[in-house]
Amino acid sequence: MPIRDFVDSAGVHWQVWSTVPAMGGVAGSFRQGWLTFSSAGERRRLAPIPANWELAGDAELRAFMKQATPAKQTPPGGVPSEDSDGRGRR
Repeated sequence: MPIRDFVDSAGVHWQVWSTVPAMGGVAGSFRQGWLTFSSAGERRRLAPIPANWELAGDAELRAFMKQATPAKQTPPGGVPSEDSDGRGRR
């Protein structure tokens, strides 16, 4: 799985890679996989995976990222942190 790096027009560093889920558990347009875009402060997903995205130039990766929808970031360990009142963060 290739991982690409690029910088957006605001100077934010992003990494992008394809994510293909195991059978079942994913609905709708994400069933066949998506591109995951990740920066220090944000994560986005784009489905379906564009053909030959690995060969795209930085300008095209920026355009794909702008089309992608925001996604929740899973904390290390995959378990949401709890607030002091015991409820998970939303």
